[in-house]
Amino acid sequence: MADDTTRYLCAASYLDPAYGKRAITEFLVEPTRPVPPSTGLDAGVVLTEAVRARARRKNYDGLLVLLMAVVIGLLWDNPLLYAWIVVSLVLVGVRMGRKATAPEKPVKPKAMILLAAGIVVAWLLLSYSDELFGSGSRYSSRYYDDIEYDDSSGGETARTVIGIVLAVVVCVVVTIERWSLWNLVTTRFRRFAQPADDGGGGLTGLLTEDFRGQLARYRAGAEAAEPAGAPLVVYRGYNPFVGAGFRRDAWSMAVPLERVEDGEGRPRLTTEALYDGIREAFANLRHANALTPDNRLGALTVTEAVFTPAAALIDHLGEPDAATYLPDVAHPPQTRLTPAAVARLRTEPKEWARYYLSFQVETWDRELVLTTFLHVAVDDTTLYVEWTPFMLPPIRADYRVVDKMRPDSLRPLGQGLLAWLEMPASLPGRILNLVSWIRHPKREPGVLDPDRYGAAHTLRELGSVNLFTDYFQLVDIERYEKILESRLLPAIGKLLDDAGFSTAKFEEQAAVVINNDITIGGDNSAPISQTGLRGRRPRPPAAPGGRTRTEA
Repeated sequence: MADDTTRYLCAASYLDPAYGKRAITEFLVEPTRPVPPSTGLDAGVVLTEAVRARARRKNYDGLLVLLMAVVIGLLWDNPLLYAWIVVSLVLVGVRMGRKATAPEKPVKPKAMILLAAGIVVAWLLLSYSDELFGSGSRYSSRYYDDIEYDDSSGGETARTVIGIVLAVVVCVVVTIERWSLWNLVTTRFRRFAQPADDGGGGLTGLLTEDFRGQLARYRAGAEAAEPAGAPLVVYRGYNPFVGAGFRRDAWSMAVPLERVEDGEGRPRLTTEALYDGIREAFANLRHANALTPDNRLGALTVTEAVFTPAAALIDHLGEPDAATYLPDVAHPPQTRLTPAAVARLRTEPKEWARYYLSFQVETWDRELVLTTFLHVAVDDTTLYVEWTPFMLPPIRADYRVVDKMRPDSLRPLGQGLLAWLEMPASLPGRILNLVSWIRHPKREPGVLDPDRYGAAHTLRELGSVNLFTDYFQLVDIERYEKILESRLLPAIGKLLDDAGFSTAKFEEQAAVVINNDITIGGDNSAPISQTGLRGRRPRPPAAPGGRTRTEA
């Protein structure tokens, strides 16, 4: 598996059950939800591993719950069972406390096992202090009392022995589960691994859902040839730029136009001409070999995209153009628009459908992505420009830990023993996971729910956090963003001048953008604000572990 992003997110479902469940809920529950674009990622492979990880976990949880039910039934009146429960509660409490105070610091199995051993010793000393430190006559008296026991003591002893043996079996099963998980992750998802697509286990198991039909839809989408036109993103919620990550400083300007020369013989300034001229200016960046590390601008992509909110699309189903976006309410929306529909929307934007030109730079082995979205409009009196950059950060460190896992390590044995010690406290969670079922959301009959047709996140976004992992990542994002802006504004100014318009007003507002950074801020519950000084932008605050938090 050559793509690091794909293999990290494949491993994430095994290392973090919550990620796998979120991925399945977001992408495999609704058959009418579109496949959103995701940079540097094979969504079909990642979702397949999420389903396999869920089935695997349920199978092991079913076996362990059954064994523990028998153990508890046999040892319900034995002090050893209550000692085990106390140890598990303490260990889980310590783990949760350390995670809350130091989320970046992993819990060491050796330390937890030593803590458990100390608790057991303390329990035995407190429970049997009289027998261990009492007088000899007391032992003698107890010996003669034991002789008078009836034959029922034999049955109690057998019950205790069987319970202890089954508790040991639980330990063996948990250790096998940890060892097999470690082996699976380090074999299938290590660097340069090339696993077979069907070699990771079954897609169904004990009390598991069947998502094979939905997985086939994602695989078919990945294998299909990309048709002409522009990608269509139907989104739900507030953010239309699904898959782009976290928004950085956005700005817009509206410039009144004043013609200073006769337009005869000069090129006519139209929205189409603006987009074409900007495309040509950015295309020249691909030859700037010395401008960026590893010539990342050589792979700069310039693409088109159309964004429409699912709620507004459902509201406008009666319009003729809506069939271009959603031909059938029983199926997902289109993933691409035809060139004719894109050209019409480029010059005549709708309130519920917007055209953008996007510029994307992938860097740091595709772990870091800068995507900027440009929307322009012009007539004989006014120019409007909207610039919205986004940054997609690297995958969470918790999911990249697979690169530090040694195949021949003995750590799974310690993790298995620790999981066994925590078994009584983890039993309710295992039971809950075993009986949980990912269901389709309840719908009112005859009512079209827009959430069925809109995407809110991509798999990559679910596995990312708004943190840089290296200082050079921060400065590289700043570099690419400023280089792209440096080509945008002169290109627009040149197009204005060529068409015979005065550039004074545009240059005045461009200077404001460069020096003062008019920022579009706010969300669905906050007003839009204009703040910030780019020249005096404060440093991003340091995040835990020495990382730097980006500006969202």
